[in-house]
Amino acid sequence: MNTRSIRSICSTLAAMLIGVPAFAQDNSTRWTICTTELELIETALVSGDEQRIIGIDGLGLRRVYAIDELFFVASMGRHDPASLYDLDTVAAPSDIPLRFVTLTDGQVLSGQIGEPAQQDSLSLGIRTGSIMRGDASISLERVRSITDAPERDWNAPIGEDDTVIMHNGDELSGFIESIGPTIKLSIERDVRVLDLAQIESLSLANPSEVSAGVYLSGIDGLRVRALAFDFDFEHPITVRVDRASIGLDDDARDLWLLEPNALGEIEVVHETRRVVALVEIEPELIEPTGDRGWTPTPTVLSSPINPVLSTIDLHAPVRVLYRVPEGSTRFACELVAPINTYTDCIASVYSISYSGLRTELLTQRLNLDHPSQILDAFLEPETEKIEIRIDPGVNGPIQDRVLVVHPRLLVETS
Repeated sequence: MNTRSIRSICSTLAAMLIGVPAFAQDNSTRWTICTTELELIETALVSGDEQRIIGIDGLGLRRVYAIDELFFVASMGRHDPASLYDLDTVAAPSDIPLRFVTLTDGQVLSGQIGEPAQQDSLSLGIRTGSIMRGDASISLERVRSITDAPERDWNAPIGEDDTVIMHNGDELSGFIESIGPTIKLSIERDVRVLDLAQIESLSLANPSEVSAGVYLSGIDGLRVRALAFDFDFEHPITVRVDRASIGLDDDARDLWLLEPNALGEIEVVHETRRVVALVEIEPELIEPTGDRGWTPTPTVLSSPINPVLSTIDLHAPVRVLYRVPEGSTRFACELVAPINTYTDCIASVYSISYSGLRTELLTQRLNLDHPSQILDAFLEPETEKIEIRIDPGVNGPIQDRVLVVHPRLLVETS
């Protein structure tokens, strides 16, 4: 039986059980697709599964995108998680605190933490909305953090020690020996026993790991690796989760039904290629250009949806240098000059190799007649740095502000 048949049966059963019709998402809601060639496409999403995504483009034409040619598909609309209802009938206890558990592969689970069966494992009653999905036993080596709210940046650098932050603001570092209703934290030669209810968050010094596959993110913070899925915004979303990757018990169902509006993002993790947002890289150099002796620090206009959709605001003529990841093969962005009376500047972008070879990717004058320019360029082999340079034009440095919109890199490894 295929996934769509399963979804259809589950949808009928759910409607019979709860007596509430599933409401359809307005298909005009905008989504952004990022392809493996760094193309950003706005679309009205229609449906999708583990093989393909179907959308309607700006001309009203139906387009099909293969999943293995995408990095992500992200909803641009705002959602209210409190408005969601679940399509199962088993209610979860409400008197146990809900925690979000982020794993080293980026999956985010919510649920209640219980007594561990073994000291080096986490016992989690997985819950989505008001529904208990089953019990899981997860090795502590695969846990990145436990928080009161979902964390977006699961791949952030980690410290050398495990860290616990209490609700009163106290921060403790050491080695977490066990996690349950109480936490055992070893600090040098002492072992502290902490009440989980008094803890705001804890993080373990476990490195992130890349695990290829398709990950579905819910608007309530859920992020799971999906072996199969099916959605069309008119029926319950069906997701077959990767049971082994979340330590789900054999007795628990691995086919989950989610409310039609629950999906917030689809991310595709590839073995040898990834997209990196330039805003996630700290500039190596920031210096004024022209005859200015000082320049404001660039501002990052962060996207709450996906870091790739963020923007860098260059407030004045400036030269900014970024050290890019090894294996960077392509760079794309749009340069936009907010037009004022005296806006006139020269925008240039260069790649710099490890040997110091500079390659011009773009030079464009930005002014009232030409306020923006799209850049999508291949990078020379062994590219080490990206330089973005804004030089004053005929009117000097006044009102020479440039937005670097959605700057993104394609990184490929062998």
